[in-house]
Amino acid sequence: MVTIREILNKLKWTNRLHECELVYISRGEPNNEKVIDLSTLVEVCKNGFTYVENGREKYIPYHRVIEIRTKDGREVFIKRKVPH
Repeated sequence: MVTIREILNKLKWTNRLHECELVYISRGEPNNEKVIDLSTLVEVCKNGFTYVENGREKYIPYHRVIEIRTKDGREVFIKRKVPH
């Protein structure tokens, strides 16, 4: 099985981050989900990744990632949906 880390690294290495967005669990957000533009990705780490939001880096562990998709809606990765 391909891991989220491998997908993010491949998108980074092939300069395709700007084509994709990622959905992760974020308590307090509408539907407890947040969507980010992967062009804001800073670093792919062992257990998560960092991205920039409002000038600050945020760390998100991979277990919170729900979906990676292209901006036109094609799924790159999808994990089972969690109950809201």
